[in-house]
Amino acid sequence: MFCSAIKHFFKLTISPTRFLVTDTFQTASIKNNILYGKPIAERILNRCQNECKEYIEKYNHRPKLVAILVGGNESSKLYVRNKQRIAEHVGVDFHVINHLMHVTPSNLIDTIQDLNNDDSVDGIILQLPLPLHLIDKTEQFIDAIRSDKDVDGHTTLNNYSYRQSSSPFVTIPVVDAVKEMLLEIGEPLQGKDVVVIGRSKYVGTPLALMLSQSNITAKSDLISGATVTICHRHTPSTNLTWYCKNADIIISAVGRPKLVTYRMVKEGAIVIDVGISKSWTDKAVVSNKRFVGDVDFDEVKRIARWVTPVPGGVGAVTVACLISNLLKLARQRKQ
Repeated sequence: MFCSAIKHFFKLTISPTRFLVTDTFQTASIKNNILYGKPIAERILNRCQNECKEYIEKYNHRPKLVAILVGGNESSKLYVRNKQRIAEHVGVDFHVINHLMHVTPSNLIDTIQDLNNDDSVDGIILQLPLPLHLIDKTEQFIDAIRSDKDVDGHTTLNNYSYRQSSSPFVTIPVVDAVKEMLLEIGEPLQGKDVVVIGRSKYVGTPLALMLSQSNITAKSDLISGATVTICHRHTPSTNLTWYCKNADIIISAVGRPKLVTYRMVKEGAIVIDVGISKSWTDKAVVSNKRFVGDVDFDEVKRIARWVTPVPGGVGAVTVACLISNLLKLARQRKQ
């Protein structure tokens, strides 16, 4: 099985040293074995709120963030609503530009260029995923965003900086959020086996890079030096189950409900759910829990050591990290 799966994934191995278990963690974020994102996000946002006040006092206007939303993807609309609510609470001037599903590529580029040229705009979000007729041009649209307004860290320039530097100026918010969740648990990753499900350019691949890289700072030692396996759509399901079952940490980021079941998780593993999608099952409608993650949460929490919920987990921290990026870029543009 191992040999046949080689073509379907790759491993990044940095440190062979096994980690030492520690029980250091922030109890405010962890109840039983559930790791909630809200307390972590609140700490980041409290800092952002103070920074925003200082910015307003110094420059006499609020930092401005604009989100471009194309079509009616339910998960995307949820993300944008959450970003707007949190940004406005911090003190950020937040605007949404809604484009119809069938907007032309040239019109979308024009919108981005108008925001690039607007000096009052400090940050631009192009909410992904885009509709099918635009999805193959996603990188073209992202690279149309000025790198000094790219709060998601997705442009080629910022992405390259992230890959080349252990401490890039702008970090990808969801990657930063997973880092914060792991820091909250406080267990060094050196030598741990980690499975990342999903190899997207903006989530899975940079996550694997962060977790496997070598770092010399004490704080970064907690979230680097792991042995990382990336699994994706071409990984056979039997191999996916095998690698997950043998992993110390599973991070899923594909947006497929109940992809990770309790049968795939070994006892004592850490499971971080980055995926989100809408569920239309009768149970979801009745319980009013229509947004779900990749993990079968109710079952996995019985066996995992730590597990993150959806909603209420990584998503809240991701938005907080995005706001932090905005304030960094806004200050940088004033220098």
